[in-house]
Amino acid sequence: MNRNVPTIINGTAGDDTLEGTPGIDLLLGFNGNDVLQGNQGHDFLFGGLGNDNLYGGQGHDYLLGGIGNDLLYGDEGSDILLGGEGNDHLYGGTGSDILIGG
Repeated sequence: MNRNVPTIINGTAGDDTLEGTPGIDLLLGFNGNDVLQGNQGHDFLFGGLGNDNLYGGQGHDYLLGGIGNDLLYGDEGSDILLGGEGNDHLYGGTGSDILIGG
């Protein structure tokens, strides 16, 4: 696995649990109430439609909740969290984070 090439992990129209690799990941939840876990690496997590839980993990991560009532947790690293539409809860964790509500 090349840690410099992103791994793309797609969800479905239903409820999904997506877990990233130790490298760079792009996790796409699409529809449904999803749980996305970036784990290590600099990850990009997109919840999409539904009430989603996004966890960045280690690394500098970008989390976008989308439409719905979402929970975004950056964890370690300097993260960017965007809530999107809905009643969202954003937690930066350790590091210099940017949090933007919807």
